[in-house]
Amino acid sequence: MDNLQLLRTLTLEELAILEAELLKKRKSKEVVWALWSVLHYFGAHRYYTENYLYASLMFAATVVPGIAIFLLAIYTELEAFSYFLLWFSIAILAGSLLWSWVDAFFLNRRIEEMNHEQERSVIHRIKATNEAV
Repeated sequence: MDNLQLLRTLTLEELAILEAELLKKRKSKEVVWALWSVLHYFGAHRYYTENYLYASLMFAATVVPGIAIFLLAIYTELEAFSYFLLWFSIAILAGSLLWSWVDAFFLNRRIEEMNHEQERSVIHRIKATNEAV
């Protein structure tokens, strides 16, 4: 059953409870876009959408190569292996940037899906509570 059909079965009191719950749990497109625009390198938008594995991978794909590039540029004489590490780190950093830009195309859909799932979850919880009483 989709959310619209479930909504039609709720009483006014249940709808008020639903709205109050959703105000607390709903994710905002404005917030996710603000996070993406400022901190997309670090996967902040993924943390906001509770996708912690990919957020951590995005964070690591930015921080580790960034530190490596800094250390290679400052503390070593660039020899063959150092050049390899430098260009490998740059490639990983560029991949992280590309990943975050591709991620932008899916932000709105991800937020909408999360909000629909939250709504469905709250409706089922309300129904279960009322049936138990």
